[in-house]
Amino acid sequence: MLGKVEKCGQSDIKLVSTALMLAAKGHAEQQRKSDNSPYINHLIEVMSLLVELAHETAPSVLCAAILHDSLEDTNITQSTILSEFGVETLEMVKALTDDKSLSLEIRRQHILDKLPTASDNIRRIKLADVCSNASAIPVTWDEQRLTDYFLWLDQVAALCRESSEVLYQEYLVRRTNFTS
Repeated sequence: MLGKVEKCGQSDIKLVSTALMLAAKGHAEQQRKSDNSPYINHLIEVMSLLVELAHETAPSVLCAAILHDSLEDTNITQSTILSEFGVETLEMVKALTDDKSLSLEIRRQHILDKLPTASDNIRRIKLADVCSNASAIPVTWDEQRLTDYFLWLDQVAALCRESSEVLYQEYLVRRTNFTS
C-alpha cells in the first residue's frame, strides 16, 4: 500500500511511516470494540481505503487519516502533530476530532453541522472512517443502538458523498453486508 504512495518520494513514505509509528504508540493499549483487535488496524484501514479506492497519495491527507483519532484518544498533542507533520495535517486532524467532554448526541450533531462546509479531504477521511466503522459493529449492540448508529452513519456518509463517490458506494456495500 505504501508503494502506491512511492511516486510521491521517499520523504513522503517516511512521513506516513512516522505517522503510523506515532499512532501505533499512542493507541497501543486500545482495542476495537467489535473484535478486540488492535486499534491501529482501524487507522490503517482508513488510510488503506483512501489509497486503494480514492487513489489518495497526498502525505498530509494520509497522515491525517492515520492520526484522526489521536487528539481525542491518546496523549499525542497538537504541537507534536504540528512539528512532525505540519499545519495542514494538524488542521485536518483538529477538524476530525471530537470533544469528548460533550455528550455523544451533541458530538454527533457537531459533526453533522461541520461536514457541509468541510474540505473534500476532511470529508473523504470521514467517509473512509465511516466505511471502516460500518463493518466493525460490536455484536453486543441491541437493535435500537444499531438502528440509531446506522441512521447517523447514513447522514454522515450522505454529507461526505460529493468528496468521493467510490467511498460512498463502499459504505453502502459495507452497510448492506452488515444489515443483511
